[in-house]
Amino acid sequence: MSAYNVRLYKESDLRSVQEIYTSGCCEHISPAFYHALKQPRSWLFLLVGLLLPLATYGSIVLSVLGVIGALLILWLPGREFYQSCARNGVAKDLKDIRKSYLQREGHCFWVVESDGEVVGMVAAIPIITPHEKNLELKRMYISSQHRGKGIGKLLCRTVIDFARKSGCNAVVLSTTSIQATAIQLYLKMGFKCSDTDEYSALLGLIGISWVGYRYNISSSR
Repeated sequence: MSAYNVRLYKESDLRSVQEIYTSGCCEHISPAFYHALKQPRSWLFLLVGLLLPLATYGSIVLSVLGVIGALLILWLPGREFYQSCARNGVAKDLKDIRKSYLQREGHCFWVVESDGEVVGMVAAIPIITPHEKNLELKRMYISSQHRGKGIGKLLCRTVIDFARKSGCNAVVLSTTSIQATAIQLYLKMGFKCSDTDEYSALLGLIGISWVGYRYNISSSR
């Protein structure tokens, strides 16, 4: 891990950060589609697309077109959701990272650098309630060429250490249920599954849900 260096974001990192984020969001489109195909209701939907034109018009060509149309409909929710995440992130907080994070109290944004190249990133946002002070881990993405090398653990530890120094009770996060590799990492780091109020109608159509995770600072000392 000596080849990777975690440091605070600087303005010259902007394009690399936006590219990593956009690529990371859009790579979930295909897994979302494959997940949709595994749902029993999707098979029913495809069966209707196949048999309805055949029964109505007696046309095999229309049946094939019906299946293709059904597949397209199953593909669209995941594509729209993750592309929307990419667009919104770049247009909002990742448009001016210094203003969104580094100039706001309790917020932070780090990048991982390797041989002068930005290969990963993570952000932290304070969440204060009447009962406790937590830190939300957000925007953790790693360049596909540098995964499986411990960068995710390094970024998680960076946020956890920041939360501990900030006097937080816990680090919290939410992710979609198809992001199995990320979920496995969080569990290995000591995060526990928790409830989340987030919901996406688009993802709900194809059986994908938001899942919340929590790392308790006090119990980790």
